[in-house]
Amino acid sequence: MPISETFTKRRSLNMAGAVAQVIRLEFEAGRISTLYGLEGVLRAALRSSLCLLGWHWGDAQQAATDIVGAAHSLLGAERPDWYEGQPEYVVAEDLLIERTRCRRCHKPLQGNCRKYCSALCRSGHHHALNRIREASAEMTIDMVVRSVWRAS
Repeated sequence: MPISETFTKRRSLNMAGAVAQVIRLEFEAGRISTLYGLEGVLRAALRSSLCLLGWHWGDAQQAATDIVGAAHSLLGAERPDWYEGQPEYVVAEDLLIERTRCRRCHKPLQGNCRKYCSALCRSGHHHALNRIREASAEMTIDMVVRSVWRAS
């Protein structure tokens, strides 16, 4: 079924407005810490609903992405850059987090090592992060899923 027959621009804007309202309410209630806190859940829910209505997965994915993106635009949300999304970016005052295991291989840290057990782990980790930063969205998802699978 072609998208143009079932999904008009007006309908898309109405849905984006409804999604924006949900995001705003959750943010104001403190249940999410950023306006992007529900992005994945909302995209998955919209995509799932469209697939159940007979849409092809790719078309449903694109429509869900567009709707959630439009909702964020309506809210004036600005996506943080990659560095701002990392756990190390924000550390609350008077909060010291002591790392006891290597960030890459999870071996116990020895001596003066603070994040990595060796130069090899540090180099490997930074190389992997650079590959993720430079990759396309699809490749990034594949790389992250593979690294999680290897870690478990």
